[in-house]
Amino acid sequence: MIEIHILQFFLGVLLFFIINWIGRHSYSVGYMEISMFLKVEEAPAFNFLFRIISPIIYLFIVSAILYKIGLDDFVTNAYFISIYYILFRLAFNLITNRGLLMNWYRQVLYWISIITISYFSYTEIIYKKENILPDFETVSNELWIIILIFIFHTLNQIRISSDKTIQRKENYLRSRISHFKEKYSDLVNEKITNDKLKSIAYAIMVYEDFNRPKVARFVENARFKLTGKKHSLGLMQVQTSDFINDRKSVELGLTKISKAYKKVLKKRGLDKEETIDILLSDAWHNEWSMEQRIIADYNKDNSYVHEIRTLTEKIFELNTSDNKSYLFPKYKGEKPRYGLDEEE
Repeated sequence: MIEIHILQFFLGVLLFFIINWIGRHSYSVGYMEISMFLKVEEAPAFNFLFRIISPIIYLFIVSAILYKIGLDDFVTNAYFISIYYILFRLAFNLITNRGLLMNWYRQVLYWISIITISYFSYTEIIYKKENILPDFETVSNELWIIILIFIFHTLNQIRISSDKTIQRKENYLRSRISHFKEKYSDLVNEKITNDKLKSIAYAIMVYEDFNRPKVARFVENARFKLTGKKHSLGLMQVQTSDFINDRKSVELGLTKISKAYKKVLKKRGLDKEETIDILLSDAWHNEWSMEQRIIADYNKDNSYVHEIRTLTEKIFELNTSDNKSYLFPKYKGEKPRYGLDEEE
């Protein structure tokens, strides 16, 4: 019956959002971190079991609720909930350009495991209403639970190298940078001449696009047109009371970044050439501090600043030029290149 599959599809989508919420609930502004420098995978056993077992637990809970409220027919072939969950997650990752970040071998293993366990859980337990709750009365069951907990704890102490994960993230970063340079390099080169400042700009584009992909921005645009309230819009998520597209948001975002840089230079007296030599002795600290202040001017959240700085450094490293310009005029003592124009 079509209504059964409609409900099961809805439950599968709901599972997707529940698992995503659990996975990112600790981040203060709802962003997902994409740091380029994760070296080891922490708690691999937990991560594996969380991804595999969560849909199964959800399946048991949903089936029990449906049985309880008398909707037994909707439990028919309940394992389709897991299938719809997987299909929706796959579609979401592809639509939001996350394909290069995915470990496809591991994902296929997850999918096969989830579908297989869901199918056997349904046919062996859920299918019969009286079997929905497990039987823990026998000593052997309790013994096996203790054994499984011990194995889980042991496996969870293993730390797995994440070299391939780092490589996937670097490939993703290169791909997105290439995409944004193709679309917006004319604006970036026109408004900013400093290489480190350009890296900050592209880092913000990558990060905001990852967390606010085109689909999400389309929803934000629709909501803005309906409410008319001030909102963050476009690729670079600029706060505005007027409707703007992605390109306009990039233009405004670049202006904001460049003005923040000029403000920091002026505050530190670096707009006067005679002060440069005095500060060169602490060049590294000044570079780090200026970078942090510029990013914080864009978004003050600590997690945001950390992630953008991480991406900025990685993007700056990808620039193979022998004459890269920094925020702070170190090494060669050149006068800072402000970017944008000379008007405040």
